[in-house]
Amino acid sequence: MHTESPSNALFKSGRHPWQGIRAGAFAGAADTYAIHDEMRRRAPVWQAPWGDVYLTGYDLVSGSLANRKLSHVPPADVMADSDSAIRDWLIYQEGSAHAALRQALQQPFVGKGMPALRLIVAETIEDLMGDSGLSGTTEVVAAFTRAVPERVICRLLGVPDQDMPMVRAWSGSIRALLDTGFDDAFGGANSADEMSCYFVEHLRHLLAAGRMPPLLTGLAGLVDALGLTAAGRNIAFLAFAGHETTVHLIGNMLFHLAHQPAQWAALRADRRLAASAVAETLRLESPVQKICRWPLEPVIIGGQEIEKNRLMVLLVGAANRDPAQFADASRFDLGRAGRQNLAFGRGAHVCIGRALAEMEGVAVLEAALTHWRTIEPVAARWMDNSSIRGLDALALRLTA
Repeated sequence: MHTESPSNALFKSGRHPWQGIRAGAFAGAADTYAIHDEMRRRAPVWQAPWGDVYLTGYDLVSGSLANRKLSHVPPADVMADSDSAIRDWLIYQEGSAHAALRQALQQPFVGKGMPALRLIVAETIEDLMGDSGLSGTTEVVAAFTRAVPERVICRLLGVPDQDMPMVRAWSGSIRALLDTGFDDAFGGANSADEMSCYFVEHLRHLLAAGRMPPLLTGLAGLVDALGLTAAGRNIAFLAFAGHETTVHLIGNMLFHLAHQPAQWAALRADRRLAASAVAETLRLESPVQKICRWPLEPVIIGGQEIEKNRLMVLLVGAANRDPAQFADASRFDLGRAGRQNLAFGRGAHVCIGRALAEMEGVAVLEAALTHWRTIEPVAARWMDNSSIRGLDALALRLTA
């Protein structure tokens, strides 16, 4: 039975005041965190009038991320007759397919692979920021917060420089697509399919040449196990997810540091705080705001009965601002200590690129501290996206 949420009786008609968190209904000017706060107080497990179930509390979201009764894979009626490339992505796999993909894709991120990645990150940042002379009023998203992660992921995947604009365009389209709902994402041909076709051919050429770039060293065996198409589709996923969230991590971090000169001064005095700045940004402005799950059977969560296959939306952005876990949760605080944020998920599907994203964030911040004495806010525009939190534009006044 689909038990009614306590809040639903309050909103029986008209546009729901929490409509802004719904995929496709978000507006960048909306105060999404005010909605999260109200949901957390009034209905931490909220069964929305449109059918989806939303979780906001830290413990609820954290527990659900590791709950084996909740599937990462959309139910059959969503996946039926779908040949969307997205259905083959790592995040929508379970069991042996997930294990094989994860093992192959995560190899460069562990052990001896990281020093090589660190060198490429450092070289890319130096190319973009070292001799750029960026100062004065600068739109930093266009100048480097997007360019650095894009160039890093393309170098790591062996994508030629002339093809980077295509990767950018595809990523923007996929970002928007994933915020419209699963019917669209798993429906007809879309930008994810176009991007996947490119990377299937890219992988074919790499295999023929007998050479693999840094992030693809484990892919030859994966092609044998899953086929060229599934492997190529997951390279496309790696290209998208491997830079898109990092773009917003860096932009969000500079946004908050520009608005808090005392925190910027603390970083200049002690650069060891750079990792804390990255972690606090991930908590306060989680680039991935939502993670979805589907119950494999009826479950009780937070006192609410949720039926099998009901879409559950785990609001990571709300969980990471839960005042029950993080004191003064809406404040950016480099000295914060306490529980781990959930920005990269938890459990078997925790983000494989976490180490790379954190490393890029620290490296960009260290470069910024070297090149700029002060940063001041000028203007900002947040994206119209309920699933990914980031800036379309961020103008800062930079003093060398």
